[in-house]
Amino acid sequence: MSKECLGKTKSLTKYDEWFEGVIDGEPTEAELWQIGYIENLLPQTALSPREKEEIFNNLSTLTEIEAEELIPYLKENEIKTDPKDQYEQMRKNGMFDGGDNKTPQ
Repeated sequence: MSKECLGKTKSLTKYDEWFEGVIDGEPTEAELWQIGYIENLLPQTALSPREKEEIFNNLSTLTEIEAEELIPYLKENEIKTDPKDQYEQMRKNGMFDGGDNKTPQ
């Protein structure tokens, strides 16, 4: 077998192992960037201290799918520090328009 063919076989094997893990339904661990992003978002959320602690304590066992679901949840509960972002968040929540969420024209 040529080196070129052998290299393709090795990469196919890695792909097969990855695909086999997906088919088996075994959840993969959260990626490091996801864990880091969650760690950075967590202190700036309006979640209860108990919920923050629970999330922080479970970061080491977090799966990739759980992290994908958790990040948008944290972003929705993020406390905005920029007044422009605060205003936009209040506008989206209907604070200024009686709840119809229409953009002024």
